[in-house]
Amino acid sequence: MTNQTIFFISSNHERSLIAEGWASRLNTQNVTYRSAGWFSAKTSPFSIEAMKEICIDLTAIKPYHLKKEELDQADIIVLIQDFEKDEKISLSPLAAKKILTWNILNPDKHSADPNEKWVLFQEICDDIALRIKDLGKTLSSTV
Repeated sequence: MTNQTIFFISSNHERSLIAEGWASRLNTQNVTYRSAGWFSAKTSPFSIEAMKEICIDLTAIKPYHLKKEELDQADIIVLIQDFEKDEKISLSPLAAKKILTWNILNPDKHSADPNEKWVLFQEICDDIALRIKDLGKTLSSTV
């Protein structure tokens, strides 16, 4: 069986890192998960702490600076965007056929208050966990 590549992409890597962290827990063979983005990689202490609560170490995952042409070789592209706050990301027509789009809040753009931001990071960690679980079911059923 050939190896599949799944990119999780978001503007600043934080949500894509969380997705890769959760995906690393899936029991899927021959699948490579990559957290990626176009902008400078940024990891919030909130995302690191929220994932640490469930024993996933985001500091062990190195965000990948993506070149758009690489997406043409991906099998699945999970585009993580906050439809209300993030800039729209446009992709090539070939890459666009492989996209799953997840509307997930960008905590940095919703609150400056540290307590509110902490709660938002915990919520998006839970949201992404459920979506990864569904993705894992889909991948298992196509094997």
